[in-house]
Amino acid sequence: MLFPLGLAVVQATDAVPEMMVAMQAHNGPCESPDWTCLHAQTVAVPSPGFGHALIEMRGTGVNPVNLDYVEPVCTSLGGCTDGTVGNDFAGVVVGLGRFCSGVKLGDEVWGMASGTYAQYAVASCRGVSKKPASISLAEAGTLPVVSATALQCLQAAGLPSKKKNVTVVITSGQGGTGIPAIQLAKAMGATRVITAASGYGIELTESLGADLVIDYHKQEVFDALEDDSVDMVFDNIGIPGTADKAMRTIKVGGTFLVLMGGDGGTISANPKEGVNQVDFRYGTDPTALDQVAAFVDAGALKPVIFDTYGLKDTAAAWTRLRSHGVFGKIAVDPTNLTDVTSMLVVLAFCQ
Repeated sequence: MLFPLGLAVVQATDAVPEMMVAMQAHNGPCESPDWTCLHAQTVAVPSPGFGHALIEMRGTGVNPVNLDYVEPVCTSLGGCTDGTVGNDFAGVVVGLGRFCSGVKLGDEVWGMASGTYAQYAVASCRGVSKKPASISLAEAGTLPVVSATALQCLQAAGLPSKKKNVTVVITSGQGGTGIPAIQLAKAMGATRVITAASGYGIELTESLGADLVIDYHKQEVFDALEDDSVDMVFDNIGIPGTADKAMRTIKVGGTFLVLMGGDGGTISANPKEGVNQVDFRYGTDPTALDQVAAFVDAGALKPVIFDTYGLKDTAAAWTRLRSHGVFGKIAVDPTNLTDVTSMLVVLAFCQ
């Protein structure tokens, strides 16, 4: 299908429909377990403007930031989501706007965009990359936000380092950013990676390369470490007070980095002299996903999917993330439009 050159859209496949299903948040905030502001809506398929591509969504993941901008904390984060939710994806290019270079129809791509909990979404061509060849679209859809964030955080903390025998602490190893962070830290030259996990998460994080895993039900990670024994701390949970607990363990010249988010964690107001502090805020580096893809295809980084939900069952996926015992990423399948929650209600009624 070709469009007149005066229009922003210049090329699209014949199979693109006019309408689609999207998960949208309106009249928020709302929270678990009801998520009263989150609903499946039938809306028009978006049209890619200048420098954008239309992507048929094949995979996406549940990220804490998605929930942060719907839950009550969103009022203090600059505004609550009003529209389609979701911010990472893997899919197939089915439409191109003018001046969209580097991709073509039919390409399998991944990246970050707004409104990816839908059958179709528009993404900037500059922010779209070829997905890693060694994993599926469903797997790739769970990685962009967490893996690019983990990579950028570790780089900001000082990896790769010219120092020898570098020890890195990742405060939570079994969740979304923790799992790629463990693998990336080892791939980027960390000699020793220390993290916290529980239950099956201990075995999982050890299998991914963690050298010391603290059972956080028995002991806090920094209580288990000696003074001046750590080069870098990547605080991917962001619980208030963590920076102060970590300070005594960090060597002079070392770094404490906190990933800022809805939990309210910050850098320390009274840091140890000689310790660098970074309050990292989520952002996008156009080169980050290409770097991540190279690690994936080299076998140094693999996705870990804990569970997969259909698009219309996003509320249940979000509630599961806010519960305990999640090991890896929760995926949302945009191609699955079955409403599992409604089916369970019907089955219960029939019984």
